[in-house]
Amino acid sequence: MKKKIIATIAAAFMTMGILAGCGSSAAEGESITILKGQFAEIDIIAEMAAMLIEENTDLSVEFHDSMNTVAAGNAMVAEEIDLYVSYDGTLLTTILGYDPSDVPEGEDLYDWTIARGKEDKGLMLSSKFGFENTYALGVKNDYAQTNGIESISDLKPFTQDLVFGAEHEFFDEEGTMRFNPFNEHYGIEWKDGVSLDIGLKYAAMDNNNIDVTMVYSTDGLNQKSDLKILEDDLRFFPQYYAAFFHRDSLFKEYGETAPNLEEVLLMLEGQISNEEMIEMNYQVDAEGAEPEDVARTFLESKGLLD
Repeated sequence: MKKKIIATIAAAFMTMGILAGCGSSAAEGESITILKGQFAEIDIIAEMAAMLIEENTDLSVEFHDSMNTVAAGNAMVAEEIDLYVSYDGTLLTTILGYDPSDVPEGEDLYDWTIARGKEDKGLMLSSKFGFENTYALGVKNDYAQTNGIESISDLKPFTQDLVFGAEHEFFDEEGTMRFNPFNEHYGIEWKDGVSLDIGLKYAAMDNNNIDVTMVYSTDGLNQKSDLKILEDDLRFFPQYYAAFFHRDSLFKEYGETAPNLEEVLLMLEGQISNEEMIEMNYQVDAEGAEPEDVARTFLESKGLLD
């Protein structure tokens, strides 16, 4: 009889455990899922977020493999991921499908984008980290100096003899900040346009397989590959201030276990300058440092981590 009672109690506890395991992590407040990035900058700040969250809340952090921007937005809405490092220009154009010209005159793009994101898809950005990482065109410094090229318009007379290369996503049709709209805006024709893996475009520039590439202004490899960053004189690209991308409901979802989650994420508000981000990216991309180590050193230097 005693054995039957013990077995019954054990079975009951097992059932309770199974039922508990069926609840979402958000409801239980046990873990939060941060999306990994497709380049160093996102991974560095994702590591910062993980360290700050685990240091200052009762949440543990899980990382999700990287995905393209549109898929990341869909995964955010579907609650497959909880937090991602993104940019106001990306939310505006690629996730929400607006154009910078849709922002009413006199309104700040960042503020208008957050308002539209919350209303359209329940998505928003945190306060800005401080740096802007916008799209830019890069050519070899010696080519730019030889031909007196400072801006994209200066490059236009040469483009029919040049091969343009960029990552696959820049050639997608989803979103307005893409290859064909860019060419139409500037009236540019290229000798060829080549879609590359994001990790290969700098090697392609170094090996002269392509002549021009789309870069990010805070990418450390711009310096390593000796690229001239051209002025976007016709203002095709919007601003791209970096911030945390998340559901509007995120802090409510984790309110029981991490009621201070919003305050923890705000610890990075205004903390990272363009120069600091370029240097951190360079350490990872050019010197082979691990994003986790770079992130920890930065947080410690700012007094945000013991």
